[in-house]
Amino acid sequence: MKLIAVDLDGTLLNHDKEILEGSRKAIAKATEAGIRVVVASGRSNLEAQGFVKDTACDRWLICSNGAVIVDRMTGERHKVWQIPRETAAETVRRGEECGLRMFLYVDDEIWMTNDTYEQIFSKMRGFQVPGSMLHLTDDLVGDVASCGGVVTKLMGWSMDADKKRRAKEWMSELPGLTFTSSGPDNFEIMAEGAGKGEAIRWLAQELGISMDETAAIGDSDNDLNMLHAVRHPIAMGNASDHVKEQVEFVTGTCNTDGIERAIAWVMEQDA
Repeated sequence: MKLIAVDLDGTLLNHDKEILEGSRKAIAKATEAGIRVVVASGRSNLEAQGFVKDTACDRWLICSNGAVIVDRMTGERHKVWQIPRETAAETVRRGEECGLRMFLYVDDEIWMTNDTYEQIFSKMRGFQVPGSMLHLTDDLVGDVASCGGVVTKLMGWSMDADKKRRAKEWMSELPGLTFTSSGPDNFEIMAEGAGKGEAIRWLAQELGISMDETAAIGDSDNDLNMLHAVRHPIAMGNASDHVKEQVEFVTGTCNTDGIERAIAWVMEQDA
């Protein structure tokens, strides 16, 4: 094996949003053996970097659910799947009309309304974003329509399944979008062609690595795209049964030895 892609939340991060010491050691061991351990996260570039900066993870970072591939040492974006500004603004409008809380990633910022932040995200466990990375507004649609930045991902949030269903159906009428989910309370929207699997394929080709020499570890529906792309797909023990049914190996949970066991298993495949 030459490349292992690892999701962050629920995979490399435990439920307290920490990387266990055993996971750090396993990543270092894989790196010493010449295996690139690449983080592939739904989080933004700077969010993800904050978690992995003191690890032996590879300099390449896949973020925004695969819509951005960045060199975390230089900050250079090598590949971006962008949502057109007009499409992003209309998607936000349709989500808000259906009663969803909408937020989106623009460059290295997270955009949302003041009310969404105050009522939802300021109280959400694991949402630890510096104020400098937040763009808060009372007119999200207007700000997106006039922004000059690069939109890479949108999210619709609600605990109401019917609201999410209606919004997704309406948004699906817009061209050039693809949908996934990282939890029961949300769905995520990227440009058509974006995804963790597509990002891994692009990166593997860039690095001269065959997809037969790749593995991936994840726990959610937004990881299925990359789990289907690699030679050795691995699910965390805390993953849903839906995800576990589609992999080659199920490891421990993110709160125990899941990453250690997964990396050890991958390295055994080369033995």
